[in-house]
Amino acid sequence: MRDMFVPPYDHAGADAPLLMLQVTFFRCGGVALGTAMHHFVIDGRSAFHFIQTWASIARGGSTTTVAPPSLDRTPLRARSPPTVLFDHSREYRLSTPTPAVAVAVPKSSSSSEYASAILRVTGAQAAALRARSGCASTFRALVSHVWRCACSARALPHDTESRLYTMVDMRARLVPPLPDAYFGNAVVRTSASARVGDLLSAANGLGFGARRLRAATAHGDGYARSVVDHLETADLAARGGGLPGTDLRVISWMGMPSHDADFGWGEPALLAPAIMYYAGFVYLLSCPGKAGDVAVAVALEPECMARFKQLFFEEMAAAME
Repeated sequence: MRDMFVPPYDHAGADAPLLMLQVTFFRCGGVALGTAMHHFVIDGRSAFHFIQTWASIARGGSTTTVAPPSLDRTPLRARSPPTVLFDHSREYRLSTPTPAVAVAVPKSSSSSEYASAILRVTGAQAAALRARSGCASTFRALVSHVWRCACSARALPHDTESRLYTMVDMRARLVPPLPDAYFGNAVVRTSASARVGDLLSAANGLGFGARRLRAATAHGDGYARSVVDHLETADLAARGGGLPGTDLRVISWMGMPSHDADFGWGEPALLAPAIMYYAGFVYLLSCPGKAGDVAVAVALEPECMARFKQLFFEEMAAAME
């Protein structure tokens, strides 16, 4: 999808374009809108707000149909002097770390070495996972399920540490909070780690990973300020890409107005990331409608994907029993 429908660009440095768009018309009458937006400028919520506003104007709506963007970036300025109170070296690392133990695991991944799939979870299945994990969050229950299935599909030894990276929207957690329509990058990286054996333990179940994730995503204003101060002094150009074959990175687009991109032809038939970057990358996307369905877009090592999909749906069926 990236090669066909999104304008290509070699790198995303400070001098890269901030926005690139491509419209592709098909003989059948369908249309694809490919977007590439620079993360130095916006996060996912801002990107969907931009598309939602653009679509409203294209349909002939007034500029007040969608809340106007808040463009004031001063609430997220670094402190003087910068004060880093947390260790952000893993989340904003300068190179791909090696596993802490010498075990046979899938090699560190690059953008050309993955297989990808989009798996649909119904609202009823999501509710069953929540009940089995003992938490009220679809995000945490579903991510714990993906984490366990990935560790098992990769056949990771039980004494291996696996780390799961994710993002937290800090708009409502800052003091004072940012406006909902804050237009910028207001997400911070965080992570949780666990021994594979503990994640896969039948006694621990889904709840173990969900609890680890809850602790990692419970940060507030102090953590966000520390991230901003860390990035003020870090060399962003030196950051490495990819993940070791033990880890996952999960990005959630759940709850965002992703299907409000109605340019006059109705809501999109499909919305999906055009690139997964490397093995271990996962997106969670809300599906159209009010049934609570979720699409899980996942990239894994090609030799692990078939087993992952099998485990994903087998464990889902067990949760429904």
